[in-house]
Amino acid sequence: MPFKKLNFSMSPLNDNPASFVGATFTNGFSHSRGQPTIKFSIPAQELMLDTKSLMLSGQFIVQNPTPAPVQTTIANVANYSVNNDSAANNMTENTQINTSQWNGVASVIDKVVIQSKKTNQELASVINYSQYDALKTGYMYNKDEYKQVPLIRNLCAGANHGAVNRHLNNNPETSVVGGVAQFGAQGQNSKFYGQFFSIPIDVALLQNQSLLLSNNYTGGLIITLHLNNESSVFCTRHRRTGTAQPLPVLDGTTYTLKNVKLEGKYLSPTPEDLSSYQSNVLLNSRQNLINDIVSTENSSTYTPQLQMVKGIVNVYNDDNQTNNFNENQFNFRRPLGLIEYQQAKNNVRFPQDFVVKSLPNTESVTENTSIGSGVLTLAGNNAGRNGIIVGQEGMASCDVEARLLFMKSLMGRKVGHHSATIELSKNAYASDYDAETAPPDTATGTGSNVDGDLMGIGADYTNGIGMVQNFVNQDYELRVKSGVNSLSVDLSNQRNSNIEVQETFLRNFSQMNLQSLQKVM
Repeated sequence: MPFKKLNFSMSPLNDNPASFVGATFTNGFSHSRGQPTIKFSIPAQELMLDTKSLMLSGQFIVQNPTPAPVQTTIANVANYSVNNDSAANNMTENTQINTSQWNGVASVIDKVVIQSKKTNQELASVINYSQYDALKTGYMYNKDEYKQVPLIRNLCAGANHGAVNRHLNNNPETSVVGGVAQFGAQGQNSKFYGQFFSIPIDVALLQNQSLLLSNNYTGGLIITLHLNNESSVFCTRHRRTGTAQPLPVLDGTTYTLKNVKLEGKYLSPTPEDLSSYQSNVLLNSRQNLINDIVSTENSSTYTPQLQMVKGIVNVYNDDNQTNNFNENQFNFRRPLGLIEYQQAKNNVRFPQDFVVKSLPNTESVTENTSIGSGVLTLAGNNAGRNGIIVGQEGMASCDVEARLLFMKSLMGRKVGHHSATIELSKNAYASDYDAETAPPDTATGTGSNVDGDLMGIGADYTNGIGMVQNFVNQDYELRVKSGVNSLSVDLSNQRNSNIEVQETFLRNFSQMNLQSLQKVM
């Protein structure tokens, strides 16, 4: 056991301190207004890196298109509770601007690359980091746990986001209050200005055993974080703005990260630690593939070329949902109008040898024969929604079995603390219909973006006991029957003509030798 622990806090190699000049922040780290990558150098030394202690910390500043920091003012505090006003036009700017409700400031990270300083060899590369991190975090904490202080360090509030977001992305007023200038003469350049955050870096190599940094092993590390563009980070409160509700426009909204640090602990190993150190490690890795759903009956096939696959996770976005300020790309909904799906390995149904159905659905007969002659009917607008759908939108496609299978594919087991509730899906489903082109009330915004879902389709191969499947030169197939791109009047006319992007994450074991730095997938 190490006899000494040494705390460290390091600045980025490419640090360019943010400064407030001419009523706006410049430099710092930002996709648009500063450095688009953050690079840290961990030197080679006769110490071990305590990977589980690593945290990325700093301050998060949101700027409107002016650009100027979004901040609280004495005047707008009275309107903090306004979520969807009409002619009064008094929804505050920080209520209109929203980040991911599941992983908050971590959504600014698009890609993580880890290299050895000894050879410049790439040890790990994780793409589409923010989406998987959001999904996984949503399945780790429930609605109440998201309210707790230790979790709010990533500036998100889960299912509470609609009420809490305005407090997480604003900045304090710097004017004179009670005869005292806030932050003193430094104002926005004060080191205390901005929303503080502290987040882990969820990469397999940094979530494993402590790493020896000597030249006989990793030889030091270079960690590079690539930042997301702003339209992948922010979204409006509503997809559709009411005719009498002109709101702050998000196009041009930016973020700045300042005072960014990588913090953690070095461990000073004993001779016993060195003699028992495991050079060969098993990593909980993941790979990302992409496909699409273009029709009501769709088939996707992959040959992953991975030896030890634990699970396959498929999540879906409409084709206009990413890189769009008016849509929330962290709203993970099941394929629109999902009816059934089946998964296969090498053309044989597996791990389930049956078709997984969602019942009732838009094609099925319901038990309630007194409404709609026993047929579940939805109209293409709010005014026409009737029968069992009113107030029960989430029940239009029941997915209890699919929900459990997806949870296991992502987490490897059934978890008790999570945010993926039926109520969450119901609210997301209702928001799709609320976003119709001709709702009853055109004065206010419709189609909430703060009711994101946490659903998808997945396959778990571990069976709760760590089993794996070999997919080297072997095929995985997913067939989905749904209402995607069907133009069905039973489905939201805001989505029934869209195709959907299918993001597939493969959870697998990989092996790495920390001396030769060779990796086997």
